[in-house]
Amino acid sequence: MVNSNEFKIDFVDIAFVLKRRWKIILISVFIMLGLGVKYISNQPTLYSAQGILMIRNNMFDDSKKMENMATLLEIAKSKSITQRVVNKYGLHISPGALAAGIDIYPVRGTEFIKLSYTGTEPALTAAIANEVANEFIHRVEEILNRSNLKVLEPAEIPKFPVPVKKFKILSAALVVGLALGMGLAMAIELFNRKIRRSEEIEKILETKAIGVVPNLQRFYPKKSVKRDIFFDNEHLKEVTESIRLIRTNVNFIDMKSKKVVVFSSSVPKEGKTTIASNYALSEAMAGKKVIILDCDIKRPRLNKSYDIASKSGIVDLLLNKKSLNDVITKNVRDNLDVIVGGKAFENSTELFLNGHLEKCINELKEQYDLVVIDTPPLAVATDGAIISQYADGMIFIVSYDQVHKVELEFAKKILTTAKAKLYGVVINKVSNEGYSYGEYGYYSYNYTYYKDYYKTGEEKNEKKNAYNVGFSFISGLLSRIKSRRGFEKS
Repeated sequence: MVNSNEFKIDFVDIAFVLKRRWKIILISVFIMLGLGVKYISNQPTLYSAQGILMIRNNMFDDSKKMENMATLLEIAKSKSITQRVVNKYGLHISPGALAAGIDIYPVRGTEFIKLSYTGTEPALTAAIANEVANEFIHRVEEILNRSNLKVLEPAEIPKFPVPVKKFKILSAALVVGLALGMGLAMAIELFNRKIRRSEEIEKILETKAIGVVPNLQRFYPKKSVKRDIFFDNEHLKEVTESIRLIRTNVNFIDMKSKKVVVFSSSVPKEGKTTIASNYALSEAMAGKKVIILDCDIKRPRLNKSYDIASKSGIVDLLLNKKSLNDVITKNVRDNLDVIVGGKAFENSTELFLNGHLEKCINELKEQYDLVVIDTPPLAVATDGAIISQYADGMIFIVSYDQVHKVELEFAKKILTTAKAKLYGVVINKVSNEGYSYGEYGYYSYNYTYYKDYYKTGEEKNEKKNAYNVGFSFISGLLSRIKSRRGFEKS
């Protein structure tokens, strides 16, 4: 049993997180590559001069030859030698810095030793290499009290600088950039307290998800694509499937021929009005006589969604300024009537408690098969909870990665106090970039299949390119793995 309060992710989840936070990773890589390029450009021009020494036979006992050789070679970097060289050439570096430029090692399978020095001046570099070799030989003779080393080839003045290992440096910068970017992406995801899992949403609200609506801003970024009423836009044919799924699930839950359905959410801009508008239209298209009311009178929007010019609405009705027939806009679509909010009204709670709304809903229930009511977010006003008392059920909208857990818990307390009946929750603005949807992710993942299904062959050929094909394949593969796991858990 998965504990929704725990942050648990697997390999597929990690892949989705990295895909979702790709910009952070890319920025991290660019920064580290930039630092790598700067490091390369700041490197001084270095030259390396190398001489060869030869060891005479019987210098060491064969049983301990390698150990003795390693000890011997360290003498070349000792302070007793490097200090003499520094003093002789009047170098402005410490003996330790000089030792860092010395490299001495035996040639495997031979009696040769290679000694090199790396510096910034070619002639001085060769002179230092030869001086270190001579001092090394003298020092060894003093220690062993015999002559066993000699210079076979003295170091020559280098003609070309040591090549900078650009590929190695940039490769290391790339690896570090990727590691830092991925770590930062995971850290951001870890400390993100917004709700991203369907199991957690269901646990807090104590209800099931009845639908998933894709993130239209992601799939349709162009401003020319109007997203209010999906059924009115030929580019959004595939999105309407998510609304039909919600409609089907609600009708399975409540088989009444006439019912009142309320829509609400926790916080503003979760897409509550858009989903309510499309749900009402989908029922009207199915043959039901439907009316939708805009009771979000602090911020009425149904008039914009349906392009209704009427300025009279529910506020005028509840204030007894207009009759019910006066505020109904008839035949906005076939089988669909609308009551807009009218002028924004601040003291909405008192207005809904005066008894006129309940009477209005009862009258509408007699005339229509379905009454849909759009209400304000519960974080703004408790109007939704009040109105839910006059309804058969409520559909609660939760926008993916937008609502904090404490906000959803607060909304649940209000609904529990009001004894509101929840048909279920709709997870809105879902993309296939995140891990969060559990078994219900299947619907959002398969949105891409709906999208391809509705396209003509000509449209597909116009928009396909190598990047989209590869990217879609990877996304689809991860999505199907995650979806299958969700169904297996259920």
